[in-house]
Amino acid sequence: MSFWIPARDLSIWMSVDPECWDWIQPDSSNPEEVAELIRVVWLDISGKVDVKSLRLKTSYSAYLLYKVKDLSEELETSTAAVRFAKEVYDEISDEGYTVFLDTKSSLQENGRFPHLRSDGWMEIKLGEFFNNLGDDGEVEMKLFNKKDNFNYKSGLTVRGIDIRPN
Repeated sequence: MSFWIPARDLSIWMSVDPECWDWIQPDSSNPEEVAELIRVVWLDISGKVDVKSLRLKTSYSAYLLYKVKDLSEELETSTAAVRFAKEVYDEISDEGYTVFLDTKSSLQENGRFPHLRSDGWMEIKLGEFFNNLGDDGEVEMKLFNKKDNFNYKSGLTVRGIDIRPN
């Protein structure tokens, strides 16, 4: 049993500012809008799901579905994290691991790399969690940049987050 969080249901920093993000419908046969990054300094995209809506005793992975434009800026690396929302962290920058959004990157570092799907969208694994008894509340999936990267980012199109059993 998969769970889909469309872009409109995600929390995207500055998504209501038309100078930062644009909401478009890329396919006339699909009414679902996607978020197109125009320009922001701080990249912060998150979604939540209540584990009660998922199968018990099941391990899940969360994937961000996205595209990167040819003329994108500063999207080489970000940080991804998945956690139960009731867990508290003093410093979010210490949480998560490195993900590579842009396949043009020539960096030779450790991290997770995207996969091109058959529908033309990229997906990057944000993380995993285990739904034991369905009483842990919400799980939060997050993509963000580290606090030391204040360069402008652009050229990212976000479709949503796909949560599916492993």
